[in-house]
Amino acid sequence: MAQSMMLIEKCSHCVSWYDIETGERQGRLSLPDYPHEFVVDKEFKYAYVGHYGVQNSGIDGTDGQSVIVVDIEKQEVAHTYDLGEHARPHGISLDDNGRLYVLSEWTAHLLVKENPRAFDQGWDHITPTGGTKSHLFALTGDGDTAYSMNLTSGDVTMFKPYDASFAPISIKTGKKPEGRCLRADEKILYTSNRISNTVTVIDTEKLEVIRSFPTPDDPCRIYHDTKRNRLVTMNHFGGSFSVFDEVTGEELHRQETPANPLALCLDAEEDYAYIAIDCEQVQRFNLDTFEIVQTFDTGKEPDVMVILPDGFSKKWEALS
Repeated sequence: MAQSMMLIEKCSHCVSWYDIETGERQGRLSLPDYPHEFVVDKEFKYAYVGHYGVQNSGIDGTDGQSVIVVDIEKQEVAHTYDLGEHARPHGISLDDNGRLYVLSEWTAHLLVKENPRAFDQGWDHITPTGGTKSHLFALTGDGDTAYSMNLTSGDVTMFKPYDASFAPISIKTGKKPEGRCLRADEKILYTSNRISNTVTVIDTEKLEVIRSFPTPDDPCRIYHDTKRNRLVTMNHFGGSFSVFDEVTGEELHRQETPANPLALCLDAEEDYAYIAIDCEQVQRFNLDTFEIVQTFDTGKEPDVMVILPDGFSKKWEALS
């Protein structure tokens, strides 16, 4: 049975679902203007969508002040969590225990909801990141430690979401760190620095930079291909994606995209990469050959995506 993709279409102000084999749209749910990052729980029951409220980080505005809970099977909004003054939620994650973490770019605080299925209001922990314009973050599996990517302070800060008395520790990485990837063993954090055009390798035990290596223009995101021991960057204004050897930092492959790449998703077997491209397309690439094996059309500004397990298309037949 075919798998499905859940995809934010930021400038169409919605989330959509697609059959990843045929590219056929299986559903669409309208959301408030400019939804952005989202995360799906382990049971693939709920998606938690940050209502960022503006198109990108360079635009002013605090219209986005909520997290929208989407029931994936029903393709409907189940609940909305209010963030109050902590506007512009961007980074969002769940830990291994299912607790929800939301990063406010406006106040540079991380908010924690210990039971995101409670469908009440209020946040259990609110902790400052120690940086400015905190945009994305990486989180350890137990939720004890977080690493914030701070766009304007030019650093990564390590802090403790459950200990507001802990003074965040700053690690200088380069100009405009944004992309982040915490290795599965949690010993290494990779960050991509959009203005410096570098990847920084951080030892999370020593909390220091081990090394850095150059990238093409504007590496907005970074991902780990664990199957091949490689790193992949989305070079936004460079109009390409790059594949690097994880150990040496050598660029192994660079591939131009038809417009600016926005986000990437690996399938469970890590055979293919799905790349959202700012020309209303998702393209699927073979990670061994880099051949484009599929292209399908989307709404405006496709971005973050998650591949759902087999069977969801069957559940949605009753909705069509």
